[in-house]
Amino acid sequence: MESKSTLLTHLEYSLWASSKLLDAASRLSPAQLTRDLQVSHTSVLATLQHIYYADRVWLARLEGRTIDFADPAPGPNLEQLKEHWPAVLNGLKAYVDAEPDLDRDLTARRLNGDTFTIARSKVILHIVNHATLHRGQVMAMLRQLGHVPPATDLFYFYLQQGV
Repeated sequence: MESKSTLLTHLEYSLWASSKLLDAASRLSPAQLTRDLQVSHTSVLATLQHIYYADRVWLARLEGRTIDFADPAPGPNLEQLKEHWPAVLNGLKAYVDAEPDLDRDLTARRLNGDTFTIARSKVILHIVNHATLHRGQVMAMLRQLGHVPPATDLFYFYLQQGV
């Protein structure tokens, strides 16, 4: 098992990196933000929404709740993501901080209805890894649109935090 401290640091990293990309995406025009770039979940906005939705669903699962994956179209805009996403990630941090046994299994249903069981600590690592994968895709989309993406590597987070 990963230490609680390590899991909290990685969730803080995810919040930091996602916030940087939301800020970078704010410099795009509405057309650029929603342009289908044939990557991941089509556009910058749709990919950011996907990460947010996944984070939100995992938090609900850890808390023993079931929620719909996505909001009705068109989903949250960038300002709504900036407002609501930190609460989800802070909720995950609060969950990790309060959970006495992160090696305890979580049993839940996937979106396709299949049941799975996995250690809660592995879920937290998956949440961060999933977000990192899709943030990398957003960075590539920003480059395709002629913008320089921010540095969001874990290394830069460590440097900024003095870790």
